[in-house]
Amino acid sequence: MQKQLTRLAIPKMDCASEEQMVRMALGSFETIESIQIDLDKREAELIHQESEQAILQALIPLKLGTQLLFTKALEEGQGLQEESGLDRRILWQVLAINAGFFVIEEVASLLFQSLGIAADGLDMLADSLVYAMALYAVGSSLARQKMVSSLAGYFQLFLALIGFINVFIRVTQPHYLPNVTGMFLVSLMALLANSLAYFLIAKSKNQGLHMKASKIFTSNDILINLGLMLTSLLVAIFQSPIPDLIIGFAIFVLVVRGAFKIISLSR
Repeated sequence: MQKQLTRLAIPKMDCASEEQMVRMALGSFETIESIQIDLDKREAELIHQESEQAILQALIPLKLGTQLLFTKALEEGQGLQEESGLDRRILWQVLAINAGFFVIEEVASLLFQSLGIAADGLDMLADSLVYAMALYAVGSSLARQKMVSSLAGYFQLFLALIGFINVFIRVTQPHYLPNVTGMFLVSLMALLANSLAYFLIAKSKNQGLHMKASKIFTSNDILINLGLMLTSLLVAIFQSPIPDLIIGFAIFVLVVRGAFKIISLSR
């Protein structure tokens, strides 16, 4: 079968963990020769011999809004420069950042009585699981990769369920107030950690400091951190835990959506 170049628009792919999900979803296709992903443009270019519709169907379960832009036949010898994605060193670094802040935020959520911080910690864990799966995928069979994806997704779903239960408990017993100063400082630390992870990823892709600030500060992770900082101010102004409950619930919803994306990789 003749080699083809296919370009896909993936408008909801806004972070490196979702890029890794896309790569893992395409990992089952043996005739995909190369993958190039542009996070700024939110596009992917593939050289393959599979049906482009089969590739599209493999990405649809991730719910990233994947659309086929074009497919064209390639002449003999034509191709893309091989791109393997993030190297293992960078993957380990961003994994350590996210996993470390999962622990920090879960402990801080207990100390400062903030469901928003607890939910953000779980979102950090979600990214950690994706990076860990990307590392595990190297040298592992497809069956084992799918098994690990399934376990990781259901584990994340289980933790999110505990989060929803905590939201319900606090709604019925709203006699508490998060520590505003602690909540703000932890959110600021998480913002700096996520920014560091983005710059590490940008540097590995030879983007360095040229990576657009607008790209960083419109990503879901950064918006969540900024939202938590704003929430801490609202808690202080209204002397009410309701803003913390609302953002905690919203983040848990995002975590559940992420869990289903991970589970879809096992199918």
